[in-house]
Amino acid sequence: MKKIFVLLVLFGFQIGHSQKLTKKDFLTIEKNIYKEALHNFDLDAAKNAIYQIIGVEGEQSKYIDSLAYLYFNQQKYLSCVSVADKILQKEKKLPILELKAVSLENLNAIKEAIAAYEQVFAQKKEPFVAYKLANLQHKLKRSAEAYTTLKSTENGNFPPKASVSFPTAKKGVTQQVPLKAAYYNLLAMTSYDLHNYDLATGYFEKALQVYPEFFVAKQNKQAIELMQKKLQSKPQESNKTNK
Repeated sequence: MKKIFVLLVLFGFQIGHSQKLTKKDFLTIEKNIYKEALHNFDLDAAKNAIYQIIGVEGEQSKYIDSLAYLYFNQQKYLSCVSVADKILQKEKKLPILELKAVSLENLNAIKEAIAAYEQVFAQKKEPFVAYKLANLQHKLKRSAEAYTTLKSTENGNFPPKASVSFPTAKKGVTQQVPLKAAYYNLLAMTSYDLHNYDLATGYFEKALQVYPEFFVAKQNKQAIELMQKKLQSKPQESNKTNK
């Protein structure tokens, strides 16, 4: 009975103490938990703290942006898109729009990703954004749009450390190709789709000038050269047949 009495006293003390905890105190505690969780790379704990903060502050809380970033870093892209949409309904924030675009791309929602990237590109006409948008347009065989997108920033500044992953001759092995080389390769592919084979060959050559070890560009260039040789030999073969 004595033990039970002590527990009841302690429980009563905790209830009384919690009742004195103000809204400001509660937010301070949760914000400290959030910072500490991030410091320790505990994204789940950080996310739980954010939900507590948003529960008190409402959806106007500045921490809702952090929630979108946390979901993105955890590769929970569907959740990231959901949170991003809530933010974008109130304010068109470019960084959040970029998160949404990349998340949709990772979800393979190509049409939706294109729509998001187009909004990003309207505000941020940079080669990297152009490449991402054009690559998606090319996947949907919208080659004329992809070509126009790429040409609009062809002379822009390419981040020196930006790269794109491409397959190599070895199965399961990839290589990191400089963005500029990948950019020219895509320009070549879109030119090929538009039946401008000489232009395509020229862009493949530019890609290889930037990165001589670019396996995919080498393969593409060889394939288009072989095709051109076959096209050139056809008239000669038909002439022989007519004789």
